Amino acid sequence: MNPSAPIWIAVPTFRRPDRLRHLLERMGDVVRRGDVVVLVAENDARGQEGAAVARALEAAGYPLTLHVLIVEQPGLCAVRNAITETAMADPAMRLLAMIDDDEWPQPGWLDALIACQAETGAEVVGGPVDPQFSAPPPRWVSETLVFRAEERPKGVTDMLWASNNLLLTRRALERVAPPWFDMRFNRSGGEDLDFLMRLRAAGGTFGWAPHARVSEWVPAERTRLSWVLRRMWRIGCTETLARRKQRPGLTGGLSLFARSLALLGLRTAGLAGMLMPGARRVDIVGQWVKCWGRLHALAGGSQTLYGAD
Repeated sequence: MNPSAPIWIAVPTFRRPDRLRHLLERMGDVVRRGDVVVLVAENDARGQEGAAVARALEAAGYPLTLHVLIVEQPGLCAVRNAITETAMADPAMRLLAMIDDDEWPQPGWLDALIACQAETGAEVVGGPVDPQFSAPPPRWVSETLVFRAEERPKGVTDMLWASNNLLLTRRALERVAPPWFDMRFNRSGGEDLDFLMRLRAAGGTFGWAPHARVSEWVPAERTRLSWVLRRMWRIGCTETLARRKQRPGLTGGLSLFARSLALLGLRTAGLAGMLMPGARRVDIVGQWVKCWGRLHALAGGSQTLYGAD
């Protein structure tokens, strides 16, 4: 039988047992509540290395209630939908926190999310993600938004963009009909943005908790310029696919195409800014590449598979 608690913390995992162990150990240190269930959603049904880590910690006396869910269908949407369905099946659940298996919470993380939700009444609350490099990065990493933690004032905010540090209320999940995460994004990424855009369209409200911080491992292979530019391309592609759903039909497609062309023109002109002293050159090029990803999506191009780069 599934456990029951007012607060669920969900960790989707796929072939990162060492990272998952680090996350769960830190979670046990910084989350000191008796009303929490930690749900480890194993998306490698064959290997189940993550499930083995969770069960070993549980057997060793883990301080929080642990529950392991095996999700046989692979993919980002499949595992997130299974998480949401499992949590929603618990009538006591009122808050669902999401954190990825290559991250770990900083002290006060969960309490800061919950406090912001209580203070603002927002149905979804997000927080910053701080990069932690596994090897000394090149100097140019400071020039790209890919590795910059998002900073906003505490309180109500217009929109959130990702699910890797997120607290959702039951009300938010009730606003969007299942499947919460569209299977068209199962292998490409962007499923969280699509969900949040649909939630906003359904009347959902958002908040930001600057003290609810998590850290994220950044492996050395992700600090290559080629990886960053491919990431920007994929962001442009998946973001546009999500926006296209909000603007159906010929009129919607034409408006997005016109906007994307205008942005490409602006970003192309902006390439000259790379000659300025102190310019964030990687950001300038990345935004230009992102525009081409937008046009690629609008032209019906195939989506880049998440993790393929």
